[in-house]
Amino acid sequence: MTTVLKIDLDYKAPEKWLQTWEATRKHMLEVFGYSVIRMVRHNTTKGQNYFIEITEELSPETMNMLQFLMGDDATRVKINSWRIQRGYQDWNKIFDRKLWRKGTKTIECFYCGNIIPLIGVGKNSEGKEMPQL
Repeated sequence: MTTVLKIDLDYKAPEKWLQTWEATRKHMLEVFGYSVIRMVRHNTTKGQNYFIEITEELSPETMNMLQFLMGDDATRVKINSWRIQRGYQDWNKIFDRKLWRKGTKTIECFYCGNIIPLIGVGKNSEGKEMPQL
């Protein structure tokens, strides 16, 4: 089975920089003992989204750590950590829509004070209703 790492870069870097970024991320994964099958880049209005398929199956915690080490958006890493802790199966989302709109309910992070939007109520792996981040 394979794993797909998802990296959200919020900077429109020059093409040469992106080529270097891609080569160094591939090398980083190889240093950790993982084999890269393919790396796909999608350009966005704010930067790039990368999808990196590797041959190994990884735990959610390891995937999130690797995505962090590879330069994933810090807020996305934090939200993904919360999703993993709450047992969400679909925790590794690339932001495909605006998470906050005027009137959206929010919570304040106890540790850092960041305001986090709630996008609905879902059920965790135990069937308990939880706010979705």
